[in-house]
Amino acid sequence: MEKYGESLSDTRHDPGRLDPDGLSQPDWGHDGCTLCLCLLLAGLAWQAAHADPLYKWVDGTGQVTYSSTPPPGGIKAEKVKVPQPPSDEDIKQAEERLKRIEEQASELENKRLDQEAREAEEARLRAAQQPQPPIVIERPVYVPQPIYYPPAHRPRPRPPHEPRPPTPVEPRPSPLPR
Repeated sequence: MEKYGESLSDTRHDPGRLDPDGLSQPDWGHDGCTLCLCLLLAGLAWQAAHADPLYKWVDGTGQVTYSSTPPPGGIKAEKVKVPQPPSDEDIKQAEERLKRIEEQASELENKRLDQEAREAEEARLRAAQQPQPPIVIERPVYVPQPIYYPPAHRPRPRPPHEPRPPTPVEPRPSPLPR
């Protein structure tokens, strides 16, 4: 029975798996990537340790040239000293320093995260203690305005006058017959 993600034609190396000849297959990691990386690093280290000397010279146009072959005749060149690869003790010390630095970075990261959590909690508590801000309506709302009535006009007071004598009223004849 196949499990999800596995098939009968799976060619990954398994430490308990046997070749058709019955020999155990070595576990080289992800399809031999680890082995390739180790070989590449070893080749680079060997090349650096057994490299030809480097020469540096300035040609007639003023251009600086670096080469592993000596310059053409008549040009003064100087040998460039290539630093030696680090010793095993130097590598061990660098790894120990790296481990200490990583531990210190981890501690500082944890302290920073704790500080941020405390500050966030304090900010949340301060926000909870403050009164709620007023509600702001973004859209304008029609609010009827009071109608404007101009002030009532008061007539000017009249100057005092003397009273008139009453006029006699004459009776009028009625237009209707009696």
